[in-house]
Amino acid sequence: MKKLSLKRNSIQFRIPFFISIFALICVLVTGLFLQLIFRYKLEDNIESKNMIISEMISNELSLYLENAIDTVITAANFSSQSSGDLDQIKSEIFRIYDNFKYFDLIFFMNQKAQMVFSKPSNENVQGRLYTDRDYYWDIMGDENESTISELLVSSVLGKPHFITAAPVKNKSDEIVGLIGAGIPLGNIEKILEDVKLGFNGKLWITDASGAIVIHPDYHIDQELIPVSHLGIKAYDHSPEILDILKNHHNINTRYKIGDDDYYASITFLKDYNWMIVVEQNKSTVNQEILDSTNQLVIIQTAVLLFALIMGLVLARWITLPIKQLVQQVRALPTTLKYNEGISVNANDSDSNELLELSHAFVEMGLNLKNNLSELESSVISENRIQQYLKNILASVHSGIIVADSEYEITIFNAQATKITGLSQESTIGHDFFEILETLKLNVKQEVLNVIHYDQQVTDLESTLTAMPNKSIAISYTCSRVIDPSGNYLGIVLQFRDITAMKILEQELRKEDRIHTIGELSASIIHDIGNPLAGMANLIELLKDKEIHAGTQKEVLDLLSEEVNDLNILVINFLDFVRSSNLQKGPVDLIKIIKSSLDLLKGEMDTKRIRLIKNIPSDPIILTLESRSIKQALINILKNASQSIEDKGSIIIVITESEKHVTLSIEDTGKGMSEEVISKLFYPFYTTRENGTGLGLFIAYNALKENGCTLTVESEVGKGSIFKINFKKD
Repeated sequence: MKKLSLKRNSIQFRIPFFISIFALICVLVTGLFLQLIFRYKLEDNIESKNMIISEMISNELSLYLENAIDTVITAANFSSQSSGDLDQIKSEIFRIYDNFKYFDLIFFMNQKAQMVFSKPSNENVQGRLYTDRDYYWDIMGDENESTISELLVSSVLGKPHFITAAPVKNKSDEIVGLIGAGIPLGNIEKILEDVKLGFNGKLWITDASGAIVIHPDYHIDQELIPVSHLGIKAYDHSPEILDILKNHHNINTRYKIGDDDYYASITFLKDYNWMIVVEQNKSTVNQEILDSTNQLVIIQTAVLLFALIMGLVLARWITLPIKQLVQQVRALPTTLKYNEGISVNANDSDSNELLELSHAFVEMGLNLKNNLSELESSVISENRIQQYLKNILASVHSGIIVADSEYEITIFNAQATKITGLSQESTIGHDFFEILETLKLNVKQEVLNVIHYDQQVTDLESTLTAMPNKSIAISYTCSRVIDPSGNYLGIVLQFRDITAMKILEQELRKEDRIHTIGELSASIIHDIGNPLAGMANLIELLKDKEIHAGTQKEVLDLLSEEVNDLNILVINFLDFVRSSNLQKGPVDLIKIIKSSLDLLKGEMDTKRIRLIKNIPSDPIILTLESRSIKQALINILKNASQSIEDKGSIIIVITESEKHVTLSIEDTGKGMSEEVISKLFYPFYTTRENGTGLGLFIAYNALKENGCTLTVESEVGKGSIFKINFKKD
């Protein structure tokens, strides 16, 4: 027996090699994806952490401001109970100043906007009117219970702070002044320091107007600094900082200051609209991410080494029994010749599996001859079945075309040859869709829908051009060919010639039309009689020489109305009895719609109907008979107008797809019940007292003869929607 050598094409080499490579690739690819995911997640975590810090600052400031406002309100309520005793008011507010660290200034201001007294005091402000302060007008003008001003420079202290104020009232509940207290920026800055902890970015605040309150790079002293002074520019599609300040929405964003990029988490103080910004330089964020990813690389390296070691161990565990199996299989030809088993060492741990495998090879050899005999019988039976199938296909009266999964025609039966004029030799083995193009049979999209989406295509109608150039109407069915396991094998198209049936159908339609015309004629004669009798009476009135001018005008108006009714009856009758041999051609659908609307503009204006159009300005060219389509649109639009009693809307919308154009006409009229909708397109059916019941019937038939479909949706009290579907060429 030959000794196995470790060569490159040997299993002993290839299995360890490929397992090691596979483990290496898996670990590297997984590590790469983990790093990408880790980086993005870390960015999100940093932004989330910054947003949490910003929200913590907002909560701490809210609590601080609420306590400060409550203190001022309490002082104002006490002062209101003192009946205007200035000494008591002064004593109370000075006590608050001395005992609470909320304020750097406290004062009482009268109705005239004069500061009566303050602590600390400043003689330079005596006699000054503070009508320029927003907190004065919030209390005196808007009569708010409390307020906090925008950031301002104190005239008493000469440094910036916020003023919180509350009204002082007399016994008649009239405001006689206000108590104001200054909130120093140092207190706000201390809150930021307490929250900042180990954060390595910047924290800054602006008031609602955009004045900087706290910023690590600026000392707010004698002059207020607007946020625009920071030179912040929006990053890519991020919003501008002034837009964020205006909208008051919490947001994670990015912006540039000079050449540096920054991550920023922005929240707004509820009720005060102060903007709290937690800002980190992009380089700082990147360093955090780099430190974390370096740790991940170390972990990945350890995992990679472990995977390589385990791969080599696994490969050796696999190749050892394979080596033994190869040695035994090399002896298989001799053992099969004498129908003997492969000798296996009883002490071998894999002896059971190897012994079973040797017995399996022996049984395979013994059964091979029997399997060949069965295969031969199966082939003979298969040939008989195929011949039987061919006989069935040759006998059916429908054309059948079968194509495999590669769209190559495998069956083209005798009836298909008879209908199309194509021989089996010119079709079998050819591309299925090329044969469809040869026959000018436009069913490719339906066939593709069956193949890809398993749609049902049953008894649809189309036309094909048989040899030589003979147009034939057909009814066709298309389905997938699948095996018992549901696997797709191909497509089958079954069709039959229905030309004679279509001719018979047209004849029956003509007879039905003649019968309907007879009924309509009788109805027209009856409907014409009443207006004619009325017109005769009106004419007799006009013969009277003593008739008054006003009465004469009224009679003439009535005559005009009766003539108009007769004209409508005649036009509807002519539209109904006109021949359906349409002369189609390319027309602009947009132009037809606009022309129809122009004809009905006067009627809509009279009823104060608002017309809403959502239609393209460019032409939409379709193959239609222009006059019948226009008449159909007029009838539908008139129906919509008549359903609106007063001050309604008609909405016209056009939507396009690859093969269709849909026109939607929606009204806000009284709507229709399901019973009315079911009879809507019947001739002579109408819900109006003076209606003929032919308008929508004529519209429906005109659209149908142009190859269009008309559907309606309606609900009583909510209006109706008519949808017309046009086919593109």
